[in-house]
Amino acid sequence: MSSNTHLDCTKSTVARSLCIIEMILSDIRKTYRPAGGGGISSIKQDATWVYTVSISQEERVDLITYTIEMSSDGKMTIKDRKEGVKSYGH
Repeated sequence: MSSNTHLDCTKSTVARSLCIIEMILSDIRKTYRPAGGGGISSIKQDATWVYTVSISQEERVDLITYTIEMSSDGKMTIKDRKEGVKSYGH
């Protein structure tokens, strides 16, 4: 999946983050099938090109970690996507 925005993603680090977050939200919209819960509780930048999305569910948080890649022309793509779970149950 590629970024598809009008924003120049190479203009600044904030612009790059906005492009990445928009791309991640688009991917979640297409791929995440929740059973219920409280929605997105956080989007955290773990490293320059790695972001983790936390989605609250009953007694757990679904974690989706994205690794992003940017080509020399500024086009960004999702290089890797990993799902995990943090449980709060007994």
